[in-house]
Amino acid sequence: MPVDAKKLVKKASQLMKPVEKLDCETPRSTTTDGEIITFEYMWATHLSDEDFEWVYALFKTNMLDMYQKSQWGYDENSKRNELRATTSRFIIAINSKGEKIGYTTYRFVVDHNIPVAYCWELQILPAYQNKGIGGMMLDTLERLSARTNMTKVMATVFLYNAPSLGFFHKHGYVSDVTCPSDDSGLDYAILSKETPS
Repeated sequence: MPVDAKKLVKKASQLMKPVEKLDCETPRSTTTDGEIITFEYMWATHLSDEDFEWVYALFKTNMLDMYQKSQWGYDENSKRNELRATTSRFIIAINSKGEKIGYTTYRFVVDHNIPVAYCWELQILPAYQNKGIGGMMLDTLERLSARTNMTKVMATVFLYNAPSLGFFHKHGYVSDVTCPSDDSGLDYAILSKETPS
C-alpha cells in the first residue's frame, strides 16, 4: 500500500473539525420548496445517546426492509457498532424549526490503495426527501474530499434501491472500478466520483 495513501487518510482522520476548518460547507442551504437548512458536524462518538437513537431509528425506517432482503442480512448490533465507529463522522441536516431531518455518515479510508472519503450512510426523513438536502450533504462531502486530498468519494448502494442509485447517478457518481460485475450475483454496486484536483 502506498505510504502516501495511508498518510493522507491518517492526516484527514485526525482533523478535529474538518468541514469548519477547511471551509467545506456547501453554499446551498435552501430546499426546493424554500426552507432554509443548517448543518451540524460531529464525530460518531460525540453523539448523545438520544441523537444516536434518532440516527438509528431513521436508518431503520429507511433501510430495514432492504437489509432484510439483502445477501448481507440485517444484524442490529453490527449496524449499531458501524454507525458508532470511532472513525465515523456525521453531517446532520436541521430544518428551520431546529429539528434533525437527515444525516450522512462518512469515513476517510484507504480503499484498494487509494485515499477516499467513503459515504457510509445518507439518510433523510421521508417527508424531506427529494428536496435537495442529500445533494447539499454530498456537496459538502465532495468539497471535504478535495480539501483533504482524497482521490474520490465512494458509496455502496443496493442494486434494488432505485431511488438511491438514481440520486447518486444524478450527482455524477458512476460504477467504481471495484464494483462487482453484473454477473457476480451480488446485490450491491460500489459507486464513486473523482475528486476534482
